[in-house]
Amino acid sequence: MHNLEMSEIQANPLIDRLINLFRQNFSERNVFVIRVPGRVNLLGTHVDHRGGCLNYVALDRNFWIVGSKRTDSKTVAVHLSPAYEKTEFDIRENLPDASVEWETAIKNYKISHHWTNYIKSPFVFLQHKMPEKRLIGCNLACWGDIPQAAGLSSSSAVVTASMIAACFVNNIELSEQQLIEYAGRSEWFVGTRGGWGDHAAMILCRKNKICHMQFYPFKFEYFPFFKDTKIILINSMIEAKKSAAAKGIFNERIASYEIGFQLLKRKCGNKLQDVQRIRDINSENFKNAEEIYDLLLSIPETITRHQLLEIFADSKDWLETIFNTHPDPGIYRIRDVVSYGIFECERSRICKEFLLKGDAENFGNLMFISHDGDRVTRYEDGKEYPWAWHMDDHRIFSLKQKIKNHQYDWHIHLQPGHYACSTKEIDFIVDCLKEIPGVYGAKITGAGLGGCVVVLAQNQAVTEVKETITQRYFKKIIYLLKFMSLIHVMAQQFIKTTVFDYILGSKKK
Repeated sequence: MHNLEMSEIQANPLIDRLINLFRQNFSERNVFVIRVPGRVNLLGTHVDHRGGCLNYVALDRNFWIVGSKRTDSKTVAVHLSPAYEKTEFDIRENLPDASVEWETAIKNYKISHHWTNYIKSPFVFLQHKMPEKRLIGCNLACWGDIPQAAGLSSSSAVVTASMIAACFVNNIELSEQQLIEYAGRSEWFVGTRGGWGDHAAMILCRKNKICHMQFYPFKFEYFPFFKDTKIILINSMIEAKKSAAAKGIFNERIASYEIGFQLLKRKCGNKLQDVQRIRDINSENFKNAEEIYDLLLSIPETITRHQLLEIFADSKDWLETIFNTHPDPGIYRIRDVVSYGIFECERSRICKEFLLKGDAENFGNLMFISHDGDRVTRYEDGKEYPWAWHMDDHRIFSLKQKIKNHQYDWHIHLQPGHYACSTKEIDFIVDCLKEIPGVYGAKITGAGLGGCVVVLAQNQAVTEVKETITQRYFKKIIYLLKFMSLIHVMAQQFIKTTVFDYILGSKKK
């Protein structure tokens, strides 16, 4: 994490506007400034909480705070956008029970996705973590230009910035790793149960680099971005909102991971003695891929809550904790989700070889396969067809036969799995991109159910990408959208972003 340079602050007219907003609402004159960028994960989707690797770059879109320390336990926040009303909260009001673990303490909290709660969550988490310390709050003037509900982690940027502010005003010193973990865990207060890869990216990403990271244990390294290649972000304009329904789907997928892994441990414990997480079921630890496919055969394709309560009769409290995070889906697609986790962890692990070589083509191919794991449909010649990939018994037996026949496509990193958090619109965009020469790869980014497509493409392919998606998607499918500021082309240094012909200024992150 870097301090902002004074020249960067003075050269930014936004800071003047934020300071003026601050002065209009608060009397303090000694202020701090925090900037947290959005992020894009190129590969390693839905697996940070499974111990998988992630491959991040930071955006030139940010969430900004101008703030000051208070002497009481209140926090007051104002926003430059009139869409966000002035808000305040008391850190010590209605605190979760400090005598139990954070996850247990907040499990019955029903918190809305109001912007207040994303600022509040780090303060509440730190107070729960440090009950002996009486935390103080702060006054905040806020603004951000990370597109909301676009899969670019605008909400996690608010949480991360607020965690930094809370630590600063309370003289709490954290290592980078602690700051990342605390920011990620604090966001659970709002109701989602994700990992903290996004928060890590916002703190660790560097200019001109891809940050390749892993959790459990936490480690990261940087690789140069691919030569003569750009990242393009295409906003589907389908909002990836964290509504109650969406939150239920996200948490149901995570529950499928947890339940599926415990079923594996019960049925194949002797083969999984050294396996701590789904990411450990990989080609490095299991030299014979048939063993991995046999593990998947050992768990059911689907299972109900009633069946789970019978199997885990001795662990009903554990199950009830998981069930409380989401509505009953009827059936859990255990094998599809667990297979996706194993295969995506493998992709995000072995891609390091392509990062070392600067091999954008093979890296991009993994992006396409990764997206197949999130698909809900497919398009060919403009026509929609069902997407019927499932890890059923027939597919597993077929893959095992391919191993015996020495066919290449049995490798686990080439199998998509079926997490299914894309949308029809995003699938259409990806399939349009597959037809464009010079596009190495494309996939959904973020938690899913809407948001952006991230594209890895040759420099010379950018114009055709913009023209193709404009004609085939924006004008024909959502023709009422008249604005052209929907595609963000990030140059090699990631920071000069073109929105068609509109050039944004350079940032340091």
